[in-house]
Amino acid sequence: MSCKSLLLLALLACGMILSFSGVPLHCHAADPCEVQHPLDPADASLTGQCPNCGMGRPMWARTWMTFENSQGKSESCSFHCLADVAVKSGEDPKNVKVASYLEPSKMLPAETAWFVVGSKAKGTMTMTSKVAFPSQQEAQRFAESCGGKVMNFADTFALAKEAIAQENKVINERRLKSGKIVEPEDNKDRCIVCQMYPARYPKNKSQLHASGNEVYHFCSTQCLFEFLEHSQKYGKDQVKPTMIWVVDHRSGNWISAKTAYYVVGSKAMGPMGAEAFAFDNRQAAKSFAEKEGGEVLTLEQVTVAKLMGK
Repeated sequence: MSCKSLLLLALLACGMILSFSGVPLHCHAADPCEVQHPLDPADASLTGQCPNCGMGRPMWARTWMTFENSQGKSESCSFHCLADVAVKSGEDPKNVKVASYLEPSKMLPAETAWFVVGSKAKGTMTMTSKVAFPSQQEAQRFAESCGGKVMNFADTFALAKEAIAQENKVINERRLKSGKIVEPEDNKDRCIVCQMYPARYPKNKSQLHASGNEVYHFCSTQCLFEFLEHSQKYGKDQVKPTMIWVVDHRSGNWISAKTAYYVVGSKAMGPMGAEAFAFDNRQAAKSFAEKEGGEVLTLEQVTVAKLMGK
């Protein structure tokens, strides 16, 4: 164990406050496990946003992760979102790096890190926290004080994948209750592009949350992509999305537009005609395309021209 890590654990046990890399670590003598998470105030020196849930690294740095898959390099706020993306894409992540829980600006290769699962530490996107340490000894020492089980990356990741379905159900309920997702009201909320009522199209509706707490509703993904490309036509210059939500065509659940898969060019029609049908799972999108025609694209690949068959 490094001298810095020994000192850090000793100070935590004594109830002191210190800072490495400008990030404060808080604890109390009565509870050596009370480390500040999420960070408040957020650490502005850290940048990044989880595409799966929209949470930012400045606040959620202690459980931050980076990884690669066939779609390129990406980030995740937690094991939950890392596992969720893996389930959606049908492929496990590669070159995963994780933040050291006690030194969140320090990223560790996941294969060499050790994790304390189910301790008193606060979880991110889950009730069962999973926090990383540079060595097995440091993880074990934390677990002795704060509870939990010491596990390697492979086992921790497998555990996260098993919990996805149940956790997503709870998370979606909380998003709707907190206003992170806003259900459109019939006869009130109109699509900003076509003026139809999105509430009448439960499997096509979508919404964009912008800086300044503005919410724009859409009846269809066709209208969503039209707005993303030409927002000025609708009197909205410089719209900066903080999060975009679409609906999984199979289940009707709200999902992140950034990690969804879209079937474009099928014979199926949406409220406005041609539609980019959104799916939470790549295999489900492929199955739909095999039946209805079209191709499976990611958010970055969809354009209004492709959507309209031009």
